[in-house]
Amino acid sequence: MARHGTILLVLTVLVPLISAQCSYRTATPYFKRSIYEFTLKLAERINLETESHFVASALSPWTLLSAISLGAADETLQEIQEVLQLHPHKCFNNLYFELVNEVTQKPSNPTASMLERSATILFDDSLYVKRSFFELVSKIGMCDARIVSFLDTAEAASSINNHVRMLTNEAIDEIVTPSDLEGITAVMIDALYFKGAWKIPFPYEDTESSAFYDDNGQQIGDVSLMYVSGSFNVTIVPQIRAQVLELPYGDNSRYSMLIFLPQQDVSVTTMLDLMKSISISSIFVLFQQNGATTVDVQIPRFKISSDIDNLKELLIDMGLRMIFDAQRANFPGISDYQLALTNFIQKADIEVTEDGTVAAAATAALFESRMMPEQFVANKPFLFMIVDRILHVPIFTGAYSKPSIF
Repeated sequence: MARHGTILLVLTVLVPLISAQCSYRTATPYFKRSIYEFTLKLAERINLETESHFVASALSPWTLLSAISLGAADETLQEIQEVLQLHPHKCFNNLYFELVNEVTQKPSNPTASMLERSATILFDDSLYVKRSFFELVSKIGMCDARIVSFLDTAEAASSINNHVRMLTNEAIDEIVTPSDLEGITAVMIDALYFKGAWKIPFPYEDTESSAFYDDNGQQIGDVSLMYVSGSFNVTIVPQIRAQVLELPYGDNSRYSMLIFLPQQDVSVTTMLDLMKSISISSIFVLFQQNGATTVDVQIPRFKISSDIDNLKELLIDMGLRMIFDAQRANFPGISDYQLALTNFIQKADIEVTEDGTVAAAATAALFESRMMPEQFVANKPFLFMIVDRILHVPIFTGAYSKPSIF
């Protein structure tokens, strides 16, 4: 009897203790690390597939997979939790969901930065989906879940594309084709578009055609190289052998672009591997320690559109196998019928130009320096991240290595 009493006492004390430790303060570091490491793992795979020229968002598949984990059980749930680094305690995961919503909420000043996102889980109407799952997904607010008919694949594709087109202000015209919907029972669709106005804009008259080089210093093409001189955060991060520059969007915007420029003889691929040893927060700590300085910045004007139609295979390679296995997937919280995820599609666009706000132009005029300004010239392959400056979470990640005049 005494032994049973001791076990009961431990459980009685342990559960309130975990709940007491669950707060925004304690959950945020776990959330940030989870998103960052998932981003690096996915970016490494996309980088190899695209020869270091892409734009993608790991935050979005992380979000959708977190949502579908609410209906998973046993080994399927365990696999999702391990790959996404979800917390074993429900309270922490609920806070993760709130933090995701905070990061992806529409900007208060759309003229400074525009983030458009459409995340949806679609189930075929031949499959019975529990009402409790829809209610749970609606409650967390990270994505939509809907029942549609895939019987007429052309009509279904048209409906999905119209939905995405509307939510992205026609930035993304098509995300699925009829063939993508043949024989499926469920699909996750993620549409992304970002366009930002720099806090310190690049004057159009200073943009000029310039050479772009590969990692070995050989010219591989020409780009429209933009130029601006102003006060920016810039630092050397020895662990990743790169120079990192921050280009903020708008006045008091929560978004900025970090550009990672590898040192000589270091490739984007090598740098991505080294980035596992740091965090975005550690970069911002360096920015704070060093302070902003006058920098002559030159980066290409560019536009990248990525259609990642093999996202399923990349996720399987990362360890997410059961959710795509019709024989082993286990989602009792979604349906009593056997259910496996059939497809995973992402399209993402990014456009980087000289444009900035009027207030930003005024800000640029305030900076002067009597010293020779530091140089940041991105005329060779580089990595970039659009990050949340408050939570230090990457929203978009990409690389530029294939020069073109834009």
